[in-house]
Order: sequence, then C-alpha cells, then structure tokens
Amino acid sequence: MDIFELMDIGENSEIEFKKAKNSVPKDLWETYSAMANTNGGTIVLGVEERLGEAERFCVSGINSVEKVLKDFWDTINGNKVNKNILMDRDVEIIDIDSKKVIRIEVPRANYSDKPIFLNGNPYNGTYKRNYEGDYKCSVSEVNSMIRDSSDDNYDSVLIENYDINDLDMETVHRYRNMFSSRNLHHIWIKLSDEEFLMQLGAIARDRNTQKVWVTVAGLLMFGKGLSIREKFPYLNLDYLNMIDSDTDFRYGDRVTIDGNWENNLFNFYMKVINKLVEGLPIPFRLEGIVRVDDTPVNRALREALVNTLIHGNYSIEGTIKVMRFKNRFEFHNPGNLRIPVSDVYSGGISKCRNKNLQKMFRLIGFGENIGSGFPKILKAWYDQKWAEPILEENFRINEVVLKMSMISFVPEVYREKLKLMYGNSLDSLNTDEVKILLAAITEGEISNARVQCILDMHSKDISDLLRSMVNRGLLVEEGFGRGKKYMANEEFCCEESDSCLDVVGEEFNNNDLKNNEITLVNSKFNDVEREILNIIKDRGFTTNKINTETLGISSYKSVRYCNNLIEKGAIKKEGKGRNVRYTIAN
Repeated sequence: MDIFELMDIGENSEIEFKKAKNSVPKDLWETYSAMANTNGGTIVLGVEERLGEAERFCVSGINSVEKVLKDFWDTINGNKVNKNILMDRDVEIIDIDSKKVIRIEVPRANYSDKPIFLNGNPYNGTYKRNYEGDYKCSVSEVNSMIRDSSDDNYDSVLIENYDINDLDMETVHRYRNMFSSRNLHHIWIKLSDEEFLMQLGAIARDRNTQKVWVTVAGLLMFGKGLSIREKFPYLNLDYLNMIDSDTDFRYGDRVTIDGNWENNLFNFYMKVINKLVEGLPIPFRLEGIVRVDDTPVNRALREALVNTLIHGNYSIEGTIKVMRFKNRFEFHNPGNLRIPVSDVYSGGISKCRNKNLQKMFRLIGFGENIGSGFPKILKAWYDQKWAEPILEENFRINEVVLKMSMISFVPEVYREKLKLMYGNSLDSLNTDEVKILLAAITEGEISNARVQCILDMHSKDISDLLRSMVNRGLLVEEGFGRGKKYMANEEFCCEESDSCLDVVGEEFNNNDLKNNEITLVNSKFNDVEREILNIIKDRGFTTNKINTETLGISSYKSVRYCNNLIEKGAIKKEGKGRNVRYTIAN
C-alpha cells in the first residue's frame, strides 16, 4: 500500500521512481548520493512515469528481480560509491499484482560519513536533493561536508597572517570582565591578555614556525569587523524587531553590520540578547526577599541565541538572522544540522560545529555542551504552556530555523474550538490523540516527522495512529508518503449534531451490512467505499479485479480503499496473492 501512496503523490525530494526492467538504472546512484547527503528518501525500482496520463506512474515491474538485486548490492559494495550506508532491511522486493518491484529506503547519512559521492571524486560526484531532483554539489558545499565530517574543531584552526592586532581589545576586555565576575577565583584572571586568549583558544602558536596566530573562533568572537569580513566575506549578522510592524517585511529596530560597531559574535550577542528579553510578559520571582528577574524563558532565549551562533556555518553564504515578532521568535543560521532533528529534541547528544565558540560562551554562563540545551528550551516553553518550538532544516538554501511561538499551546480559544469541532468525542480520545489535534489546530498542519518531536513514539506507530485518526474523521490528510500532511477536520460531525453520526468511539454494526442496511453507516464511508460494500452485499465477496472492472478504478486504488475498510472494521481480507478476496467482517 505504501508503494501506491508514493505513486499517488509522485516524485519529490524524498521519493523517486525508476524504470528497471532488466538492470539497475545508471542514474540510481546519483539519487542514492543525493538522498544520503540530504534527508534520506525512498527509491522504487520497477515503476515508470507515463506523461500526459491521469495516473502518471504505473507499476511496470522488474523481469529478473533477483539479478537486478544482486547487481545492486555488488555495485554499492564496489567502487561506484565511496560508502554503502544501507543495511539488508533497507532493501526489499515487493509483489504487486504479480509484478515485482524493489523498494530502497536510503537513510540520512551520518555527518561523519558525508559526503557520499560517486566514482572516487567528491568534487565531481557529490549530489544533494531538492524538489527538482538531484543536483551536483558546488565545491563550497563539498568542502562544508568534509569539514563537518571531522570531529576536529574547525574553529580551532589557525588563520595564518592574522594576529592579536586583528582582535578588538575592547571586546576582549568586556568578555574578561564577565568571565572574572562569574569565576571569582579562576587562575586565568591574573593572566595577561595574550595568555588569557591563548588559554581560551582564541589565539594559538604554530608549532612549526613558533608564530602566534588568531584561531577561527578567536576572530569570529573578538575580531575587528574589517578583519572578520576579509576572512569571512559571507558573514552577515542581522537582528530585526518586528513587534510593531504590520507586515513581515517591515521592522522597527535593527542590529546589522553598519559600521557603527565591531561586528563580532560577542558584540552581536550582547546587543541582541537584551532586545530579545525586554518587556517579556514573564513575572519575576522571589528568592527570599530578593527579586530574581532571570527566568527559564530568559535562559531559553539565551540558549537559542547561543545555539544559533555556535552552530552557524561561517564558510558558506548565509545570514545569522534573529527576528522578534509580537508573539514569536525566529533564529536562523547558515548550514545544516550534524544530527537529525529528532535527536536534537531528545537531547543528550552534542555535535557542535564550533566547539571553541561553544566553550567561550559557556565560560561566561551561556550555553550547554552536554546536549541538554535544547531540552531546556522545550521545558521552559512547556512550563509556560506555549506551543512547542519548531526546529527545521532547509536543504535548498542550507539553513536551520528555530521558531519559538508564545501562543499558548492550549489557550481557551483552542479548547473551545476543539470542543466545538469534536464535541463529547474528545472524552474518548487518549492524551496522544489530543496532543496531535492541538498541534494540528495551532500549527495549521502536521506531519509524521513533526509528531515525532511531540510524542515519544516510533514513526511506524505514529503512522498507524495518524491513519486511525484520519479513518475516524478526526484529521484530514493531504499528499502521500513522506510528503503527507495532516490537518484538523473542520467538518468533523460530532454527536451533538443532528445532521450526522459520531464516528469516534462507535463500533460498526456489521449485522447492518449483512442485512443490506448500509445507509445507516453511510457517514463513515466515502462514495467508493460504499460502492465496494454494495458489491460485497450483492455477491457475498469482492476482489481487486472485480472492483477495477465494476468501478473503473485502478488495482492499487482498490487495494487502498479495501485496506481503509479493513481498518474501519467493516470488511476482512481472506487468502493471499491472486486469491485475495474481501468479505464482511465478523
């Protein structure tokens, strides 16, 4: 059924079909490289595209599937690609209407394995994926992946011919003052500026020449603006205050590179953090009789800003951009995550791109280095009952975005909307289902990947839960496969309404079906499903062949509709392969 769903949505950034009658397609390997270097995806061999027809893709099948499968494994384990990241379970043969196809699930490659490239040449054989297909990576994109693949600190690299004179000492002294006030008895306090910067990792000695040069982290954190722009021409820093703006394209306040300040990361942080927390509707608290203005929300915003700076990829084109709106914050940084989004939400894993920058911020009390920073952000927002922050990757423009909404996750307006939409049916839903509905209402649409960040469940279990909620009318779906989105069903019929029946928690009365009284449960089925039930009523059973001939639908759509009816408890499947038939469920 998954194959049919994929065929319905067609090709996108995570789905690819290829005709493979007698051999492995030559362009399969470009897609393998592209998906591995991006966010993974599904390749189906034995499905071909038919331009200009209503059903764009059809199952053409593979003639010698065992030979094609052997050739695939021989090639991927040979010299064609630099690394095989597939396991046996990622490749399977599927029988569809007596035709065989091969489904290949390409995982997202670990950052340490990237780039995945072809023919022994990373600069001519590395691909990434977008909605238009596979595209060859630029030299800068390949170099970025190579740098990210190492656990060595890129930001500890010495920048030859850049010395302490390229650092802004006023910035250094402001940092030292913060360091001293936080670490009153630290042995570094009494060191000279050069010795302190050496210990911090901002400068280092070249062991071959004995000359002292600035490190990447030192220049970014403390550098003079001109020196930074000479070395990092792509660096751009931008803060926009959009609170009083009537559109997303106007701003009331801005911090950017304008020649009025030394545009290093420390100064940017200090200028922006106060603007982020100013006027937040968070009450102060008391410790004894002492007012404490620092709150978990303030700390969460500091963590978000630090994360944006320390995870930025400053070797590629892009902007560190922070935006404050009336009811949300957004943090943008160039580059992609080194670990999947779901691992970031789980916490406990820290794969920082710039470890020296991370250490510099941590020594003055900003940022975590044990993978607990993002969970602290989530907890602060959860305690305020605000919508869970959303972390997204955009592979097309190589950007990571964190969106932190201050709209209540369960405000009264949404409680009332839930009650209005679903009525007493809410009482029969479990906590996970309510969370999914709330997310669908507050965010407009959700996906399996988004729900993984909300619920501690496996993606397969989430798929089953979402499908169940669709079949019960709680959600409506759009698209198929990995691109499928789910929305709250604005036209759900609740039991308080006289115009329809409540489909939540109600058992199907199969005796009604057997007694030809299908109209009693018409609200539970769409038109095609009712037609299939009528066929079973007249014949006592149906098959996919009968459905296709009688209703004029394709065989794979027949399978889908019958599977939906099975899931709704209306019918059951008997037999296997060509002998499959469907009857009324007991």
